[in-house]
Amino acid sequence: MKEPKITSEEIIEEEEMEQLTDDVAAATEDHRQTEAAEEQQPSTALSPLSQFTRNEDAEQSANLSLREILGGDILTARWLRRQIGLIIMCVFFIIIYITNRYSSEQEMIDIRTLKNELQEMKYYALTRSGELTVKTRQSNIEEQLRANGDSTLRMPKEPPFIIKIQVEE
Repeated sequence: MKEPKITSEEIIEEEEMEQLTDDVAAATEDHRQTEAAEEQQPSTALSPLSQFTRNEDAEQSANLSLREILGGDILTARWLRRQIGLIIMCVFFIIIYITNRYSSEQEMIDIRTLKNELQEMKYYALTRSGELTVKTRQSNIEEQLRANGDSTLRMPKEPPFIIKIQVEE
């Protein structure tokens, strides 16, 4: 049997693979050290929230059962604790959306009420204008004057005429 020949290119490729594996292991170790250093930093104003989100006590299971969800175990899951800020922001925006919708509906109700009131006022003004027109007709005024009898106003028997004035220049 012949043994396969190993070329220098294959040896170089194997060495590069070993180097990449070592680099990945080193990067993973650096990441772990960075996380450990972040946990040991002095507390800030958000330290209770950051401790709550970084707490690693609860084990994260890949399969969630109905019992875990209903029992409240899902609330201690790592992914939920990391997303608590996003959840709070979403709840805030939902509340803003609901209040905005409620206020816009109230404004639409007010607009509809004001439009109805304006329409009623227009009808009222039109009715009053019609009544005034009827009462101020010349024939109605004459009837009222005759009915009272105490007025000396009468209809002229001669038609009106134009007075001409000569302008001196």
